[in-house]
Amino acid sequence: MQRSVFTLTLISLAGLAAAAPTFNAPSTIATPQRPDGVAAADFDGDGDNDLAITTDNPNKISIFTNTGGVFTGPVNIFTGAGTGAGALQAADVDGDGDPDLVVALKNVNQAQVYINTGGFFAAGSSAATGSEPVDLVAGDVDGNGTIDFISSNRGDNTVTILSNIGSVLSASTMPVGADPRHLDLGDVDGDGDLDLIVAAHDDRAVQVYTNTGGTFTLFASLTPNFNNRPSGITSGDFDGNGMADIAATAGNFVSVWLSAGGTFGAPAPYATGGMNPDAIANADFDMDGAIDLVCLNQASNSAAVFANTGAGTFGAASILATGLNPQRIGIADLDGNLSPDMAIPNRDSDNTTIYFNADSGIPPCAADFNGDGDLNFFDILDFLSAFTAGDPAADIVPDGTLNFFDILEFLSVFSAGCP
Repeated sequence: MQRSVFTLTLISLAGLAAAAPTFNAPSTIATPQRPDGVAAADFDGDGDNDLAITTDNPNKISIFTNTGGVFTGPVNIFTGAGTGAGALQAADVDGDGDPDLVVALKNVNQAQVYINTGGFFAAGSSAATGSEPVDLVAGDVDGNGTIDFISSNRGDNTVTILSNIGSVLSASTMPVGADPRHLDLGDVDGDGDLDLIVAAHDDRAVQVYTNTGGTFTLFASLTPNFNNRPSGITSGDFDGNGMADIAATAGNFVSVWLSAGGTFGAPAPYATGGMNPDAIANADFDMDGAIDLVCLNQASNSAAVFANTGAGTFGAASILATGLNPQRIGIADLDGNLSPDMAIPNRDSDNTTIYFNADSGIPPCAADFNGDGDLNFFDILDFLSAFTAGDPAADIVPDGTLNFFDILEFLSVFSAGCP
């Protein structure tokens, strides 16, 4: 489970119209055949988040190195002929501080670890899963301080808990609903540990399993809007009450359930603006302190982005074009401006769509008073003009009062310059 966490506070009204998050024009990375899983992390330790993408013919993990938003490669890690490399997670399995990789091999019913040493990967432990593992999530589910993994096994209606014990995966499998698709982890009951959420496609149910020390018990079975079959799952605190809510793709809608200590309200439907939505993820794309949603319309070759009003309700979908048959969504800061970007592998066009976020998470520089990106005498003139006019923007200290200390502070930060 990977989350972007931003400690901002937003006060808003339920039902308030939400401005759509904005992205720059898309770019693409050519990949080997049939890209599927994606994980973003700084594999080589240079400060940029790189991309790992599972690809086919032959089965492998393709690593693309990031330098300031420009991707080169790939360097390939071969998983074995016919293994069916699919869902992928980046996490520190061995506790040495750098991100390793775990991949679900759906054709051989196995999870395989690849240990990262200075940007070079070597095969580590592996563990058996149930039949046809199609999704993989990561998080410390047993509370021992190491990252564990869970696979959803479509072939035998199970999930496999892959406990991380000294960088060795220990597997235990439990039954869930029919045809489990995507999974997620989130603290839906507010007790501090990660609960499991499963899209039981053929049961037309989103199943919530509460966690007690790494043991999961079915707690709730949620029916999506219009009794549609769920596929994608994501969880996050959409309404700001400190507990994980749930969103699922089902039919041509996203159904959203808000949690109050594990008690869920009725689902709210949001049209995806496309056909056959599948993978779904969340991040604060517009940097307003509220978690937004994005899902992939596989049959329409698009992504639908939903802005959060801050009360757990979402605006209409904003549609972004992808390649053919988009599979999964990797979210990370890919261009170094501290806002979440997206990498979307497109299985049938053998490429990955990159959307860089047009909103920046970099705090503004107080010395650049006019915000034109240059520090010069005009910033001083504009500051003095605002100060004379009593503009609150000139309260640089800030203490709610415009006085000589604001002038001294502005001259000090101007002299220091911008980072």
